[in-house]
Parts: sequence; structure tokens; C-alpha cells
Amino acid sequence: MLAAFWNCANGQVSGTLSAISDYRYRGITLSDRKPAAQMTVVYDDSTGWYLGAFASTARLAPPADAHVQGVAFGGYAFRMPSGLSLEAGGDYATFAAAGRDDYGEVFLGAASESVSARVYYAPRYFGLRSNAVYGELNALLPINDRVHLLAHFGMLRTAYPAGYQHTTARMFVDGRIGLGVDFSRLRLEIAWVGTNDAYAAYPLTGASSPNTVVLSLTRSF
Repeated sequence: MLAAFWNCANGQVSGTLSAISDYRYRGITLSDRKPAAQMTVVYDDSTGWYLGAFASTARLAPPADAHVQGVAFGGYAFRMPSGLSLEAGGDYATFAAAGRDDYGEVFLGAASESVSARVYYAPRYFGLRSNAVYGELNALLPINDRVHLLAHFGMLRTAYPAGYQHTTARMFVDGRIGLGVDFSRLRLEIAWVGTNDAYAAYPLTGASSPNTVVLSLTRSF
């Protein structure tokens, strides 16, 4: 979903199709540690506005069977004379078989050529009756014309309602580091994904999310 952030200069439609070994969202599996298929479509307007949609197969936990997650997002980005880009926007995530987990966010971001950062705020994170703040830092550093190093660091702070397994605000950390290789419109990535808590802040049951290696193949269009 960061594709819109890097291409705000010219109006265009772009997208990706991906196959991944495990759908990890902020360090936590949303596919029950199973493979997933994903698609993203983005429209970038020449004025700086962008709109997009993301869809993925998902498997939150029993009793929810395999289903689809959809995310609509949009915002405004502009480039400063220094080359730094700033943005503001929002997104809304919905789950076909688990509507109780639907939630919306607003975010602010900044990006240079190879590094980006965002801060998100959600008043009802994954359907919980409490707010959440998530901050992330992402880097895409070229090694040569085809190979790049990718890195991600995120911190989530949220609280839980009375009766949940945690009843106070907690801080969770997730990270990702790996390599990507570009072959024309194909990108192959291998990355290690980890978190400091296998059940971090998500009202899900079933499989936890131990640290793991994730493989992905993406076709851009």
C-alpha cells in the first residue's frame, strides 16, 4: 500500500499481484501461518491525491474459515523542494467472515528516496473498544541494479477492554529484514519477520505468530 506514496507526480493506475508463504500484518499472521494471495490497485492523481484498494485471502482463526480481507485507502501526498515527501490519509479494513474485526485508521507520513515513516491512529483497533497508535519505519536500500535490502520496524500501543486477556495498555514491537530481487516486472523477496509477542494486540484465537521467514513473489502491472 506504500506504492502510492512514491509516485504522486503523475496521474496513473498501477497495481500488484502477489503470492506469499504467510500473510504477516505488523508481525502477526492473518493467514493462520498458511500461504495467501494478494492484489493491490492504486490510482495516483497528478495533483497529489491517491486512492487504492488491497485484497488478500485471510484466515483469522477458528471459527472463521478461509475468507477475504479488503482494505480501501486514500490520501494526499506532496513533495517539498528538499525532495522530502509528506502525506496524510486514511484506510478502512474489513473482513468478509469476521466483521467484528473491521476497523478504520488515519495516518501521517514522510518519505525520502529510500526511507519512509508513518504514524497511524485507530479508535477501534480490530474491533476492540479501545484506541491504538502504530508507528513504522521502512527502508529499501539498493545493493545493485536488481538486488535491494529491505527493513521494517514498527511499534504498536493499544489497550484492552475489561474481560480481555490483557486489561492495560501495552507496547508491542515487530520487525522485518530481508532481500528482494527484481526481474523486470517480477519481484522475489525473502524476509525474516519477528515480534516480541506471539499474540500481539489482536483479538484472535488459534495459531500464534512465532518469528519466521516469509517468501513472496510479486508481479506489477
